[in-house]
Amino acid sequence: MVKKIKKSIVYFFLLLAVDFVCFSQVIITPAASFLKNQQSTKTTTYNQLPFCDDFSNYEGIPNQNKWQSLGAIVNHNYQYNPPTIGVVTLDAMDFNGKLYSTASVSGFEADTLISQPIRLDSIFSPYNSTLTSADSIYFSFYFQPAGNGKEQWELIGSRPSSSDSLILEFFSPEDGWNWIWSSPGLSADSLYSEYGTYYKYVLIPITEDKFFTKEFRFRFRNIASLYNNPLDSYVGNCDQWNIDYVYLNKNRSFEDTTHRDLAFVDKAPSLLKRYQAMPARQFDSEEMADSLRLKIVNLYSQPLSSVYKFYIENEAGAKLYTYDGGFENIQPYSANLQYQTSANHAQPELTFVYDINPERHYVFDIVHTIKEGVGQDQLSANDTIVFKQIFKDYFAYDDGSAENGIGVEPNPGSHLAVRYELHKTDTLSAIDIYFNSSLNESNFKPFYICIWNCEENTPSEIIYKTEQLTPSSDSLNKFTRYVLEESIVLAQGKFFVSLQTKGSDYLNIGFDRNTNSAEYTFSKTSSYWQQSFEKGSVMMRPYFGAAAAVGLNSAESREISVYPNPSSSKLYFRNCENASKELFDINGRSLLKTKDNELNIEHLNSGVYIVRIIDVNGSVQHTKIIKSK
Repeated sequence: MVKKIKKSIVYFFLLLAVDFVCFSQVIITPAASFLKNQQSTKTTTYNQLPFCDDFSNYEGIPNQNKWQSLGAIVNHNYQYNPPTIGVVTLDAMDFNGKLYSTASVSGFEADTLISQPIRLDSIFSPYNSTLTSADSIYFSFYFQPAGNGKEQWELIGSRPSSSDSLILEFFSPEDGWNWIWSSPGLSADSLYSEYGTYYKYVLIPITEDKFFTKEFRFRFRNIASLYNNPLDSYVGNCDQWNIDYVYLNKNRSFEDTTHRDLAFVDKAPSLLKRYQAMPARQFDSEEMADSLRLKIVNLYSQPLSSVYKFYIENEAGAKLYTYDGGFENIQPYSANLQYQTSANHAQPELTFVYDINPERHYVFDIVHTIKEGVGQDQLSANDTIVFKQIFKDYFAYDDGSAENGIGVEPNPGSHLAVRYELHKTDTLSAIDIYFNSSLNESNFKPFYICIWNCEENTPSEIIYKTEQLTPSSDSLNKFTRYVLEESIVLAQGKFFVSLQTKGSDYLNIGFDRNTNSAEYTFSKTSSYWQQSFEKGSVMMRPYFGAAAAVGLNSAESREISVYPNPSSSKLYFRNCENASKELFDINGRSLLKTKDNELNIEHLNSGVYIVRIIDVNGSVQHTKIIKSK
């Protein structure tokens, strides 16, 4: 969405965010749900043993070959030191990114994640055999309540309250759904104090005869409750539960508590010190990081040898740089609760510098891989992570997802400001902002955008102020663009962009917990500026140049579509020029890639496939397509 805004007088109030703690100016609130813009289909697919998903190599709708989802979403953002990268999250919002219509402070049924039917009656490899309780079939998973972090000011998401619960049920045709296990709402700190980890492992034997059918299913569901807060704008998504590494197989035992698996734990990092994205014309070699930080885990019970590499690839698929960390041993995480400590793998030195034309746009893929040096680990899906480094027309500290909301205490005269730095004179033409969805859409209150000079790293003088603006949120994690009526020429150096409320209302802005720009974020509720101590990044992005001013290359203002659907031969793409398009089968395997606006699928078998589109801003969209005969 694009809005036109006008210049006005110097004057302003604002809001940013932090928890309700004393001497704090900012307030942290629940965020809108992550990527809830597509409903899962109900196509039935029968699975066989082993059944395993660690949610590591995709995001969005859970793999429809394995799951039916009523609200649960796979993501790499709400996790905090999970067993492996990627979790599926159950929370208090539906697929449209709105609080459930039944939401209340007393508790309500929220998300549900249901497995597709699993053949617990038979196995078919290496030979046909009937399954019984004698085959020692166990079901296991890890779970984690959200609201995790070492300190109060870096908590990711919103922890379930004690009256909430996560429930596991098994299905049999004989008597329907059976309660098997549940956990009341709790904090990750309580798990850490007991187990030394921020997640808990659950292992359950399947022994009752009624479950040994071809219609066996299991499901997770959560009971959530809204915070009892007098201000609706403080009330948003809450009570998140993360589930990881779901595994069902035979010939297991109670001692089966490890996996022969090397994996990444967190998302791939930016190669820039400060930004996730920045304009190519503002890039300077001093923006490059000196080294990278990675979390690599050994989930096995014994030390393993690993090989780590990463490479940088341009849009044409050409490798520009390759790093080989060689062989290193990695100790089992269960032994000392440590990730890989070898610097060659965990903190590789970065000697690469981007060589880019300041007048062009770029998207680079930074691909990291970890492999077992000897033998084969259990899952290959969690052995690769990718970061897309974008050089376009905007600065971004955030990664595009809001795990919380942020806003300054709702007092007259309150301010929020985020600092950026130009290496050369440039023209500011627009500001993109992501506003969280809150209870009863109470977040849509008037505000102003102000541009400030910088003095001693704090805002000093307002040089531009818009007329009154109105928040909007077209969909989850989609920014609204506010185009400046009068573009501003900013000289080399530091400047601030700030938000100001019209009155004494709380304005709930998206807050990304997985990046940290606290040192560039300031708030003011009285006569002085205070640097934020909340770990995270305000989801606000300044745009430069004429393209942003006229709405060009704005994925937010144009609807992306794939047609015809179904198709027997070719797919065509509308409104996503220069975007990366990748086709996956229902098992998550990548089949085709292109940047063109058409894709030939004539040679594929008929069935359901998923198209992932990543635009030049890094926004991701998943679309289900059907290949017809």
